[in-house]
Amino acid sequence: MIMEKTEKGYPRALVAAAAFLGCAFFGVTMFFWGAMLPSLANTIEGVQNLPWILTLGIIAGTMICGAVMDRYGYKLLLVCSSFALALGLCGFIFCSQLWQLVISAFLIGAGGGVLNSETIAIISDIYGDDLRGTMLSILGFSYCVGSLLWTLICTVWSYDPMIPMQWSAAVIAFLSFAFIFIPFPKAKLTKDDKFSLVDSVKLFKYHILAIAGLLFFFQGVLEAISANYSTSYFINVENGIDLRVALKSLIYMTLGMTAGRFVLTICLLFRLRKVAMFLFMSIAFAGALLQFVMPSSQIGAFVSMTLLGFGIGVTAPVIFDYLGQVFKRHSGAAVSLSVVVAQVGMLIGNFLVGKMFLPASVEAGLPRFFPLVMCVMVVAVCIIFPFVARSSDSAKNKDLNL
Repeated sequence: MIMEKTEKGYPRALVAAAAFLGCAFFGVTMFFWGAMLPSLANTIEGVQNLPWILTLGIIAGTMICGAVMDRYGYKLLLVCSSFALALGLCGFIFCSQLWQLVISAFLIGAGGGVLNSETIAIISDIYGDDLRGTMLSILGFSYCVGSLLWTLICTVWSYDPMIPMQWSAAVIAFLSFAFIFIPFPKAKLTKDDKFSLVDSVKLFKYHILAIAGLLFFFQGVLEAISANYSTSYFINVENGIDLRVALKSLIYMTLGMTAGRFVLTICLLFRLRKVAMFLFMSIAFAGALLQFVMPSSQIGAFVSMTLLGFGIGVTAPVIFDYLGQVFKRHSGAAVSLSVVVAQVGMLIGNFLVGKMFLPASVEAGLPRFFPLVMCVMVVAVCIIFPFVARSSDSAKNKDLNL
């Protein structure tokens, strides 16, 4: 059923495989700083301020891709965004000046931003309501695989951060070239349809998209700071753990996320979206709280990051399943707008939380309160979620349009 060829002129299984690979590439983007920042901070002055540049790139890539893929299709964007990610990694390999690294970080973010939104939209389009939620959860597996492989090779070669970037850039560039030969679904809009980036913003007139965007804002903060600053937290609190151990905790986070997506896939097969959402976010809350209670424990770091990874992976598949039911003609724009809001949350979260780890803040003991910020974000997501579900139920079986 999942592997069958569609009647629309493209092999659904092959298109889905390309989407899974693209989402795996995005996993590298999201865990790039968590794995690289501690090592690069020792060799490049000012690199601590670059994570927000990467997030700015993700926002830029996400903003342009929604209207573009609805009008022009998926292939060109998928190829270009993958190459942009590989090029950004090459910048960190061959460049040493800070302004060059700023450009490289922006390219990594922009490529990842397009890949995130586009792969979600692809899966949402090629599968119907019966399989959409399940396939979106499986798409999350590929994100976890990309994140896990990235953190693994960064941990193994922590003494030389260039090696992970060299291998990753080569693999991503090769697979990007392979995407050229895959037939993709045609664009949903025609040249006669007047639809631009400005027009897509009008979709916010629907309550479900506005409320989902608010939820994604807090989710974006949670995902960004947990992946990017947990390692810095573990090594900067009083009696903190070793850098290599802190990097290993990222592996446990991705393992937890992978396990969570497996359980979530089963939950979505039985349409248990609401139960899964509250259960998983409760687990994420427990992980953040454990991080606060046991900041200097190696076991505490591994367990807390496993719980965080398990819990935070629930939001995207569940909410995009809701959105996919009501936005069919403009699925790309709806996904992109939601992700843009999430990335704004990431940008603000990275910028503000990053200040907690500046030398003066570390001396003042501010990193100690980092896990409590994550707890607040989890609570905010849980408060907003019922309103998203209610709005989706009221618009069920509709194709919301401009």
